[in-house]
Amino acid sequence: MSFLSPSYFLFFPITALCYFALPQRARNGWLLLCSWFFYLCAGPEYFLFLLSTILVTFFAARSLEKKPRKGLLVGALCLFIGALGVFKYLRFGVDTLSRLLALAGLDWSPAIPKLLLPAGISFYLFAAMGYLVDVYRGKYPAEKSFLKCALFLSFFPALLSGPIGRGDKLLPQLEGYHKFNYVNMREGFFRFLWGAFKKLVLADRLAVVVDTVFAAPQNYGCLQVILAACAFSIQIYCDFSAYSDMAVGSARVMGFELMENFRTPYFSRSIAEFWRRWHISLSSWFRDYLYIPLGGSRRGAVRKYLNVLVVFAVSGLWHGAALSFLVWGLLNGIYQVASALTAPLRARARSVLPLREDGKVLALWQMGWVFLLSTLAWVFFEARSVSSALAVLGNMAKPVLWDVGGLAAMGMGRKEFLVAGVGVLVLLGVDAYSLKADPARQVADAPRWLRWCVYLALLLSAVIFGSYGTGYDAQSFIYGQF
Repeated sequence: MSFLSPSYFLFFPITALCYFALPQRARNGWLLLCSWFFYLCAGPEYFLFLLSTILVTFFAARSLEKKPRKGLLVGALCLFIGALGVFKYLRFGVDTLSRLLALAGLDWSPAIPKLLLPAGISFYLFAAMGYLVDVYRGKYPAEKSFLKCALFLSFFPALLSGPIGRGDKLLPQLEGYHKFNYVNMREGFFRFLWGAFKKLVLADRLAVVVDTVFAAPQNYGCLQVILAACAFSIQIYCDFSAYSDMAVGSARVMGFELMENFRTPYFSRSIAEFWRRWHISLSSWFRDYLYIPLGGSRRGAVRKYLNVLVVFAVSGLWHGAALSFLVWGLLNGIYQVASALTAPLRARARSVLPLREDGKVLALWQMGWVFLLSTLAWVFFEARSVSSALAVLGNMAKPVLWDVGGLAAMGMGRKEFLVAGVGVLVLLGVDAYSLKADPARQVADAPRWLRWCVYLALLLSAVIFGSYGTGYDAQSFIYGQF
């Protein structure tokens, strides 16, 4: 069940209305049943994996609270990581090993069974592992109620594509009594509509250009290929942040606060800042449960840079079982290391020019470089193979600026490009405004006539200018496959 499917528009109001109508003691049970129904809609065959994760997490956490044994924690983590390895990385691992053996003159090509990839497994397994580590560290006690532990790992707004939950953030909210609140409803409604706007008007529309050009980059001039690469940078941001907006908005209506997953990442002035603003729930997870345990920055510069590269390599593989994802992750890690190594040189250059640290010129220059570097890295993410990515990058440098066919050859006409252009300007305007204030809260506190003008503008834009097209699938969120 997708946030943008007709079934969700029926499911969510019933879920929310019954939640507020039920007595406190029955609310968590109702939410758990609704969350499990939501997950069953993604595929009944997946439910066993979610239930098994809940059972292991609940009993392991209770045992770790009584006696924090490292062996038990390692065993549970290995079980979860092993499950990810089998269902997500088995084919990639065997194929990689086969290629390495072929280089040595050995022929080994075993038959690999086709395994299903449970929906949302990367998200709820990471939530479970983080919860167990926190209980082992004594950060907070293990949840004694199986129902609440199950709901923490199954809460439907964040179940399939995050944000990745933290026990200390969501579990206490399951204890409280959530009264219906008009401000929460207004904020949640705006967040959901804003997410729908980004997904339907921008992400799905830009996907047409991206898919068309990336499928045959040799047929296009360098400016067309560059335009498609930039379009993907915006597409993936709009697509994933849209899902997070709709998840946060749905939870907010019922009085729950989920972690913010994006904070205007393309307004960052460094790659390090970009990753503090992009997919925050995952970036902070890797910081707390991988980077810091590896030693963080406490063991010298060389070890720090090595830890950064390891974290980004793992992050790349988390996104997909392919060499291109590994290259994408390592490239972002190399950016961070290069940024740290060249920081003194760049500081001297700014003092010579001179450029004020708080000046707009320097800020725009740095934001431009962040967008450029991230766009080059995103090519490996979208191309899905290193050879395809190199082909796209190679065609960015060819002498032909614009091949025949014009805009129509890229999959969209002038009107479509105009809608996309206006949509990007609206996106930039809202993101720029959110640097100073929360748009959802501002809209919620606005006069009724203005508030409803905003609601109707977003709703009508999504309905009229949404990119539905032939073969449109409301469930096709990019991060839904991870």
